[in-house]
Amino acid sequence: MKHDLKDTPFARAGARLRDALQAGSRGVGLRAVDEARAVRLCEDVGERLDWPVHTWSAAGGRDGLGAPEPLVDLLRGLLRDPDPGLWVLLDPPPLEPVALRALRELAQRSVGPAVVVVGDLAPALVATPELELVDLELPDADELAGLAADLVDELRIAGRPGPAAALDRRAPQLTRAALGLSEHQARRLLRRAAHASDDAVALAELGAGKAELLRRGGLLERVEPVPSDMLGGLAQLKQWLARRALALRPEARAAAIPDPRGVLLVGVQGCGKSLAARVCAHALGLGLLRLEPGRLYGGTLGESEANLRRVTETVERIAPVALWIDELDKGLAGSEGPASDAGTAARVLGGLLTWLQERRRPVFVVATANQVSRLPPELTRRGRLDEIFFVDLPDADERAAIAEIHLEHAPRSHMGAAPVLADPLPDLVALVRAADGLSGAEIEGAIVEARLDAFAESRPLARVDLARALTATVPLSRSRAGEIAALRAWASAAARRA
Repeated sequence: MKHDLKDTPFARAGARLRDALQAGSRGVGLRAVDEARAVRLCEDVGERLDWPVHTWSAAGGRDGLGAPEPLVDLLRGLLRDPDPGLWVLLDPPPLEPVALRALRELAQRSVGPAVVVVGDLAPALVATPELELVDLELPDADELAGLAADLVDELRIAGRPGPAAALDRRAPQLTRAALGLSEHQARRLLRRAAHASDDAVALAELGAGKAELLRRGGLLERVEPVPSDMLGGLAQLKQWLARRALALRPEARAAAIPDPRGVLLVGVQGCGKSLAARVCAHALGLGLLRLEPGRLYGGTLGESEANLRRVTETVERIAPVALWIDELDKGLAGSEGPASDAGTAARVLGGLLTWLQERRRPVFVVATANQVSRLPPELTRRGRLDEIFFVDLPDADERAAIAEIHLEHAPRSHMGAAPVLADPLPDLVALVRAADGLSGAEIEGAIVEARLDAFAESRPLARVDLARALTATVPLSRSRAGEIAALRAWASAAARRA
């Protein structure tokens, strides 16, 4: 990158690597997502130290010459070499005992060649005490702006003034939208955006490409926020969000107001916690990423903790953003002790709690849960999240609002017009208003069932169809009355009503 900046993740990682090598470190683990960027960092450090830089990979051998060489042979040879140099190991396979021992002996020295292991380091390497760890974080806004400027120059040199001017004009918006991407990913998507037909299309294409990359990672999913008028009830939560949105204004910092940290939504199943999470992002004007905690758990030692670290690094890079941790109680099942999973759940919980407490970037966390008995008490401590809201079964007015959304507003929003009804809308809404004990999901399900009955007879939805569907619904308030009573008792002392 020609437009180098002094205070970027690249520059900071380079300074730390250079300082470590000058202080005598001969074994470094460089944790990085973008391999080419990590190699360029090592080459930059080698040039500043006047050290030769070499690479090794299992496929390309030394310096990509194509002659495979076992890693243990390379390390043994370096142990006999007295001259300084930088050897960059690209995606080394799990080290056998002899190779790991050779790496440790190299790292124990303070002269001679140094080894830099690049990539997502295996737990055995992270645990090696002699290995110094350096993190090459994803590009920040300044670094991405420099990348966009480089691409503008390349397009102009290539004789493409139109795309160059378009990218130059769109760069401020596009670089903000590209936060959280690796340099390679951002470069590819920015090139594509330069050729888009207009600014809105360029931004949409970059957002779609970014969402696809997140899905490919398998841990985070991009979700569209939803306006508050698509959520029936929960007036206190909506009012709280409107006030919290003020904290994200630039002038709030001058008033010593910190960024909002997030909420825990606990409540009865089917009462709108998931939809409320999407409303939170919309109310705050933030993008939304969804994490299912169960996706964090891997089959090998240390994989789960590494997955959590990747998630937190990604969301902090993308910030400001909202992170929806869905059904947190299920994801933390087993965190009470080490018996069932070698303590993995407990370690993941510890890492999550630490991040929730210490994060400095504006990541608004929306955690949802159904069973409070599975939640650790540390999670509810002030400082990690701003508030705990209890989402109860809707009252009569809230049921009426939910009915109007599903009968009128949602169809109009999705299709441009709501289907014709055989009876006046207020008559159908009155039925739902009187259906005490039904959750929002049960109301939606009854409306869908009633619509299907009417459709099967080739006629509009009528009051009698909805009445029949509501009567046939067996609500959770009846089948799980004891659980709901216990949840309400807990919420009366520990949470605000949403």
